[in-house]
Amino acid sequence: MGGKMLDIQPYRESCRLQTAALIYSAFDDKFQRQCGLSARQQWRLFYWLWSWKQSTSQEQSFVVRRAGKVVAAFGLKSAGRLGNSALRERPLPILRLCRRYGMLNFWRMYLQIVTLQHDPAGGELYLSYLAVDEKQRGKGVGKMLIQWITEYAAAQRPNRWLRLHVSQQNTGARRLYQQCGFNIGRRERHASLWLLFRQANWLFMEKRIGETR
Repeated sequence: MGGKMLDIQPYRESCRLQTAALIYSAFDDKFQRQCGLSARQQWRLFYWLWSWKQSTSQEQSFVVRRAGKVVAAFGLKSAGRLGNSALRERPLPILRLCRRYGMLNFWRMYLQIVTLQHDPAGGELYLSYLAVDEKQRGKGVGKMLIQWITEYAAAQRPNRWLRLHVSQQNTGARRLYQQCGFNIGRRERHASLWLLFRQANWLFMEKRIGETR
């Protein structure tokens, strides 16, 4: 399925490296440099942990290609539905990774990756993440994907709400979601997220499915 040369497909293992690199780059402000690690070492640790998390996730993950290249990725989650059930679960060699990257570095990034979880209520489709390649930003890709996700949500009845979390510091994403019809459902403050990401203030945004904008 696609729009304006965008090809949206379920995530496959064959695009794991491209997808992980895209997400790592898109959310680099969330991953502060770990103590004593080079940029390359930090990326490798992220790739290990993200690959493991992706293989066990309950999200429905999608990749977006343009001219064969992965230019965006997003994850959706709803109550009672399995996500990447077709993927082979990858083991996580905790002791080996702790020895290679340091115990504190490993556990900090582990918590960064697993902490941002949300259990959707009935009738809710939750947008876990939306990452767009830096070179594609400002070209309407985000809006096209939100439109596709909204139409997908409407087709997956009985969904009534499309919801997400966004950091209050991420003004660009917040503006995009508001332009696409999302409203702020509530404001949240989490000390644990400040410790992990230096971002304590988050917005829970929602859009009623069936509303057009």
